[in-house]
Formats: sequence, structure tokens, C-alpha cells
Amino acid sequence: MDTTGAGAAALEMLEAALLHMRAVADRTTPDDFGRPTPCEDYDVRCLLEHVIGWQQVFSACAADRQPALVDGSPTYAAWSDPATDLRAASAILIENLRHRSDPAIILPYRGKTGVDLLVDELLAETVIHTWDLATAIGTTVDFDDRIVSAAHVGLSELLAESFADIGFRPPEQPAVARSEFQRLLLRSGRRLRWQGSATSRTC
Repeated sequence: MDTTGAGAAALEMLEAALLHMRAVADRTTPDDFGRPTPCEDYDVRCLLEHVIGWQQVFSACAADRQPALVDGSPTYAAWSDPATDLRAASAILIENLRHRSDPAIILPYRGKTGVDLLVDELLAETVIHTWDLATAIGTTVDFDDRIVSAAHVGLSELLAESFADIGFRPPEQPAVARSEFQRLLLRSGRRLRWQGSATSRTC
């Protein structure tokens, strides 16, 4: 196993987080596609397309292939069985990152980026978006302390990126988090008592 490009421990945590996301995705159906999510402006279908599409882009980049993009966005579209697509995209992503020997990767919009940084940020996004998806379909999810701690690191890195203002909103008001997982969600701008609204975008 080649872990030059990304640490084995970090990849193991990302893989574990992706398993949680897959378990939630397995519970979604096409009837859920129009449900709003705590990820502002995204319904369930948009969120799945965002997650799977960018996994496919990062997988291609990790293999030094040209990613499939149209007008700067991934080309993936969710149809009847996005859970199967997520399973395949996640497996290929982990495989390509695990076997990458170069510690850097060329990403759209960002250019040369450390693979360790990408893995940290993917972990944070996976944990947070898993909660988004679970909340949208009325279920719950939790992660062990080690994954949550690593996700805090990844979120800090994401919030320092030039695109942070586009991808995240600041918490609307201070709140007392009862766990590090809740604190992670608050730091990402999520509302712990979120209720769906009709304003979520339909792709």
C-alpha cells in the first residue's frame, strides 16, 4: 500500500466517514430528492450530486486524469439510485488517494494542493454533509471522537480558504454545544434545531 501522498490514518478516518455517509444514503429514495437540507440552498438531490460529483472530480485528479466538468461544475446527475453511485465514487476516491505517490495534486480552481490538505478537508465535508443528509431525511448520525477531532482540523482549513464565504455561513447566534460534534456543526454555520424550508434549490 502506497501512502506517500496521504497519511494512512487520515485516509482510514475518511473511509470510515464515507461509510457513515453511505449508510445514510442507502436510506434515501427518489421520493426524498426534493426535501430541503441544512446545507443552504440544496435539496437532497442537489446535495448528493454535489458530494458524488466532486468525489468523481477529485478521484480523476488523484489519478492525473482530466476531471469531467461543464461550466466549472461536475457532470454527475442523481437518478434512481445515487446510493450505488456514492458507493462506487467513494471507493474509487479512496483507492486513488491511497495509491498516489506524489504528495501534491492539481485541482480545479486551486492548482497544486497538498494531498494531506485535501484529505483533511474532505473528511470535514463528509462528516458535515452526512449530518445534512441524515437530518433532511429525519434520521440521526454520530461519529467517534477521533473522526470529529480530525474534522475540526479540516474545517479550520476550509474556513481559511478563499472560497470559504461561498461555502459556509457564520453561525447566526452563539450556542452552547453539548458535544464536539455539535460544535463542529455550529462552526460550519449549521443550525442544530434546523427545520426544512421551501427555499432549498431544486437542481
